Order: sequence, then C-alpha cells, then structure tokens
Amino acid sequence: MKSRILETARKEFAAGSLESVSIQKIADSLGYSKGTILKYYPTKILLLLAVKQQNLDAVAAELEAVRTQTADAELRLRRVMETYVAYWIANPDNFRSLYSMAGTVEDRRFPDGTYFGDTAVARRSLEIFVKTVREFLLSQDADPSPGLAPRLASALLSAAHGVIALPLGTPTMKQPDARTNGRLVIGAIVDAWTAKLRAARAEASWPRITLATFF
Repeated sequence: MKSRILETARKEFAAGSLESVSIQKIADSLGYSKGTILKYYPTKILLLLAVKQQNLDAVAAELEAVRTQTADAELRLRRVMETYVAYWIANPDNFRSLYSMAGTVEDRRFPDGTYFGDTAVARRSLEIFVKTVREFLLSQDADPSPGLAPRLASALLSAAHGVIALPLGTPTMKQPDARTNGRLVIGAIVDAWTAKLRAARAEASWPRITLATFF
C-alpha cells in the first residue's frame, strides 16, 4: 500500500508543489480514504520527503552497482555520472519531484527541524560522487587538498543537472539525445581534469593539488 501511495504522490509532486498537491486527490486516485494516507504520512510534507528519499535510494543503488562493477577509477567516474544522467532521463517524474524548484526551503524541512539536504539519505547520495571523484584523483597519484573532492563533485553534478533539466524544461523543442549529451559533457570535463593533472605533475607543488590546479 505504501508503495502505491508513494508512486501516486510522486506523479502529483512532479507536476506541482507542496502547496498545490492535494492529499485528497491522491487518495481519490488510489480509491483510498484520506485517513488511510494520513495514517502512513500524517502531513503532506512527510509524504513529499518520503517520495524524495525513495527517489534518492533508487538512484544510489544503481550508482553503487556501477561502482562495484568498474575497477578503473577514471572509467568508474565516467560511468557513475553517465548512469546518473541516464537514470533521471528514464525517470523524469522522479527527477521533477526530487529537484522541484517550486515551493520554499521550508517545504524541505522535517517536523523535527532537519532539512532534507541534511538527512542521512541525502548525505549518502552526495558521498557517492565525492568518493568517486576522490578515487579518481588518487588514481592519478595526486594529493587533493581538503574539500577539493566535494568541490569537483559539485561541479560535475551541476553539469549533469543541466543535461537532465534542459529537455525537461523545454518540452516543445526538439533536443538531441540527452544521454549522448551527458557523455559529451562528462567526457569533456573528465578529459580536461586529466589534462590539468598531467600538467600539474611538472609543478614543484606536485602531488599536492588544489582547486586552482583546474583553472
């Protein structure tokens, strides 16, 4: 029952915001009473956050599988990011409900005051990218400065989100295949990083690298 509730809620939140989505409409779509849904999710924000958590768990499982199957650190980084793009392209409602820009920051806070971005599931999802970037840097015999791997992971995620969001935000325009675009963008970034690291080997500061290494 909970899985059916979350699936229906995901579609509703993908099309609207916390304010516009109706628990009653979700109940009617499922043929349940409103009280049945409230028994599992006492507030609308808890239902929204449950949908977000399920979305992150699903994509994290796919990314961890790719990590396990790929021994080479550079190839692993490419595959993880390509899988991330492909997952959201194949599941647009999941992307819209998780990364909706509708509503406010307070729409992303649990009743105990914890923001969704500070939850264990959100941190675990982000850490997949951070450790994959860190492994790539270490495989190049570099010594990354504190905070560098998270910063580079953020840059990669920003690029990936652009690839995913462009076709979703421009549905009336004929866009090239987003998965191919993802490979082009991710490949260009990783190739550029590899070139920067190659050049950095000639510096006296090597193997220490900082954000400036990549400019």
